[in-house]
Amino acid sequence: MKAIRLIESEVIETNRVLHFPDGQVAIHEREVHEVYQPDEPSATRLVISDAIGRTRTFIAKTREEFSELNSIMRELVTR
Repeated sequence: MKAIRLIESEVIETNRVLHFPDGQVAIHEREVHEVYQPDEPSATRLVISDAIGRTRTFIAKTREEFSELNSIMRELVTR
């Protein structure tokens, strides 16, 4: 589990008074907005470089397999 830390905190307070026939009602509201961020930056670049490396390996293996298949097909055609 990665640790997160508080970056920004904003408190919004509102006070209202509603007038009813029976009397007044005071409303006090308070909202707290907090923004958090992971402590360590994510390793996105490593994930992308791993994906690129795996893709290159896959392409190289596929080319090798097609090359073998082509040589087998050429042998069959000449027979």
